[in-house]
Amino acid sequence: MQSNEIDIYLQALDEALSTRSAIKKPARLVVVGGVYMMLFLKNRTSTKDVDVIPLSFPDTMNPSDETKAFRAAIWAVARRFHLKQDWMNDIVASFSPETGPLSLWRAYPNLEIYIPQVNYILALKLLAGRDRDEDDILALCEHIGIKTREQAQTLVDRYASKEWQMECNLTSTLDALF
Repeated sequence: MQSNEIDIYLQALDEALSTRSAIKKPARLVVVGGVYMMLFLKNRTSTKDVDVIPLSFPDTMNPSDETKAFRAAIWAVARRFHLKQDWMNDIVASFSPETGPLSLWRAYPNLEIYIPQVNYILALKLLAGRDRDEDDILALCEHIGIKTREQAQTLVDRYASKEWQMECNLTSTLDALF
């Protein structure tokens, strides 16, 4: 997906949400992951999906009428544009710390899209500890000015407890990067 497609899909999602009474509107989502990197850091030209953290209803790992309606709206967009059913997903929500301050990025009648601070995105990427995130992590570190392991650790400490960091094996990620 490229940036112009993201806008089209978000508008279509807004339309799909308009017919679903189970969701309190506007539905509020935080965009993270590849979309954030593509649109705000501009270190890539495309992304394979749209990673979100729901703010106004539980993530889909905790099914409710709202989450079912949200999934149905996503699937309607997928059918309309011949996308994978998980073109938008909230898997990240189940292992994300509190987002901290947010900024409204896009507002539609039935949908509001927020973005977190860049530091939060780096913390998420470091906690995920995936090899495929290395380019994003390096771009984020350069953008923020993180040059040392200690600086990276201090940043993650703002968002995640020591227990959470151990669970995510943050030490190994930092060892590989610094």
